[in-house]
Amino acid sequence: MIRVSLKNISFGFGSKRIFENFNLELGEENPVVILGPSGCGKTTLLKLIAGLLAPEKGEVSGPSAAFVFQEPRLLPWKTVLANVSLPLEKNLGKAEAEARAFHYLRFVSLADRAGAWPDELSGGQRQRAGIARAFAYPAPLILMDEPFQSLDIPLRRRLMDLTLRLLAESGRTLAAVTHDPAEAVHLGKRIIILGRRPKGIVFDGRYSGDPAFRAGLEEKLAAALAGETE
Repeated sequence: MIRVSLKNISFGFGSKRIFENFNLELGEENPVVILGPSGCGKTTLLKLIAGLLAPEKGEVSGPSAAFVFQEPRLLPWKTVLANVSLPLEKNLGKAEAEARAFHYLRFVSLADRAGAWPDELSGGQRQRAGIARAFAYPAPLILMDEPFQSLDIPLRRRLMDLTLRLLAESGRTLAAVTHDPAEAVHLGKRIIILGRRPKGIVFDGRYSGDPAFRAGLEEKLAAALAGETE
């Protein structure tokens, strides 16, 4: 089982404190979805887990991770296939990297766009290419930072379902950030709410399929947004 551990983490940007003595263990429930007010540290938390930021104090341990950002961040001068295969070439070689990339492009229904340029794709297609790139990279942990926020609701649901199928196919662990309780319930088995910084975790629950959970989650998130959650 994949384990991610953050122990007594303190981090901030100058006088802007994000986390103080923050603790979190991931691995028992998959996927994990993180909610919270804007600026509470959701993206910072993912970057600490990924090693893109280093804590001022404390310890972060866990496996290597692939990151799906809010925007796909595709290189405009490379084809879709080249964008997905590029991170793999150093370890796999070009031919094997392209074969693996093409497998995941096929999985996200973009095989017919492998030779296209990023600016020839729709927003949803670019996001699918970003998801394919993350899953093609052989990291046991996938981190997603609100990758569906700019998409319409039907497309958002299709991409969430696609992500869940990819998780099942690849055996990965996922930690995702969202601002939408409905999206959290659709995607997550464990749902965490962060309070206003540097409050840390104000709710940590497991979704068992009970419809009442979503209503309760919306209330807890509203309280966190208002800074009222104890």
